[in-house]
Amino acid sequence: MKDFYVKVYLTNLGKYVEGYLVGKWVDVTSDTDWIEELSNIGVKDNSDYEEYFITDVDTNINIEIGEYTSINTLKKIAEQIEELIDIIDVDTFNAILDCNSDFDEAYEIAIDGNYTYYDDVDDEYDLGNTLVDEGFLGHIDDNLKMYLDYEKIGRDYMINVNGSFSSNGFVALY
Repeated sequence: MKDFYVKVYLTNLGKYVEGYLVGKWVDVTSDTDWIEELSNIGVKDNSDYEEYFITDVDTNINIEIGEYTSINTLKKIAEQIEELIDIIDVDTFNAILDCNSDFDEAYEIAIDGNYTYYDDVDDEYDLGNTLVDEGFLGHIDDNLKMYLDYEKIGRDYMINVNGSFSSNGFVALY
């Protein structure tokens, strides 16, 4: 299982305007001392350089962090990620994000367990086949399975559960 990670490159805005790139990669965790990290790049209250911006983001979560994302928002993201670590893996969470696109909503879905995730299901045929194999339609004799239209089974299920294919598999959101 891969660990969740988010890193941001904090940049001193005042120095940047002056033509200097002064910044630092910072891990977004609940242990991060943001005042110290900002101080390390010369951003301090009551100085010539009081503002920062985020120049780059490195993460394995399909989350958008803008250049002017606040420190409070980064702290909130760090806390949410720490809760997610114990209940869901990165690929499953990214699949929920692919279907939902809003981090806070995807977080709530993951925390509440309001989803079903099928790994390595790439299309409606694969989904229908997986549903039949897992007994979703009850027990079906092996001699009858060759007559089933797996693609239609998968499509109907996808429509009925408000599901969606992602880059990682299929997610049904409830």
